[in-house]
Amino acid sequence: MKSNRSFVVAGSTKLPPEMAPGDEAPAGTPGTGENVCRMCGGTGRVDGHTCPDCEGSGKVVEGVGGA
Repeated sequence: MKSNRSFVVAGSTKLPPEMAPGDEAPAGTPGTGENVCRMCGGTGRVDGHTCPDCEGSGKVVEGVGGA
């Protein structure tokens, strides 16, 4: 269940500045928590480059629980 708030700017999707592409919600959103980025395994790097999902932090914000 991905519910990123995104904005369309000149034909492209732009996330709020506090979110990385792999985040499901902004940090601090109720019902979410920090998790290790699945794309880079928490290293922040993929094939010698900055991970595109976590933007190099190694962490993403995801929903906790499930209903």
